[in-house]
Amino acid sequence: MKIGIFWFYKNQVLGISHEFDINSSDSLGMIDSAYNHVSYWDELRNKFSELREIEYDDVPRGRVIFDKNKNKLIIYLDKKLLIKGKVSKICDFFDAEYDVNTVLRLDPHYRT
Repeated sequence: MKIGIFWFYKNQVLGISHEFDINSSDSLGMIDSAYNHVSYWDELRNKFSELREIEYDDVPRGRVIFDKNKNKLIIYLDKKLLIKGKVSKICDFFDAEYDVNTVLRLDPHYRT
């Protein structure tokens, strides 16, 4: 399983997923990615010309972190993405199974 940031655009997951060091948790036991949506969107714009006129917060997005204390992957996402097929694609992107060790959380920060 991996952590990172993502967008869901035209039925595909865009973003960055990466391995993490289990010993790199913060004081609450959370392991988060250093990537942020604002900066990484510029990289995606360079790869996909159709994104150049779209702002990063106009596309449903989210973040995946790991809770070391509970041994769970937490997926923060836009409520528009709470559809089984979309969640499945997000989990695949992060090499994760959607099971008891995966938690979905809505966050007003990730609202389009």
